[in-house]
Amino acid sequence: MRIRVPVLLASFAVCAGLTALAAWILDWSFQRAATLSPIIVLVFGAAAFLVVLWSRVLWESIRARREGRRVRH
Repeated sequence: MRIRVPVLLASFAVCAGLTALAAWILDWSFQRAATLSPIIVLVFGAAAFLVVLWSRVLWESIRARREGRRVRH
């Protein structure tokens, strides 16, 4: 298995950024936010998943309405 350094660095930067953002918003020390960073990243990922999921549901609903509600097999 090959380690992809750019992907690893981007992932690290996003996690550190989310941790710093949470520390700033919640007025925590960075050390406390770093301790809770797995939970912070998990919550952000779950929220992003829900946004993508409901955007897709909305898009499919609008598209089905335009096409006349045909049933696909």
